[in-house]
Amino acid sequence: MNEPLPDRVVVAVIALTVVLVFALAFTLKPGSNQERPFLWRDSSPLPSAQVIAPMHRGTLAI
Repeated sequence: MNEPLPDRVVVAVIALTVVLVFALAFTLKPGSNQERPFLWRDSSPLPSAQVIAPMHRGTLAI
């Protein structure tokens, strides 16, 4: 059977993991505010689509 790891090794591995996560998070963030921001919606000049009510009641208009 394998011997359990010492507490110092476990704490060191956890601390190293936390440092690695923070290092990756801060190195992969955008560099400057001058870059074009990410847009969720299309900024095209065309008007948005409008829903038109059906002409006859009880029919399915697509």
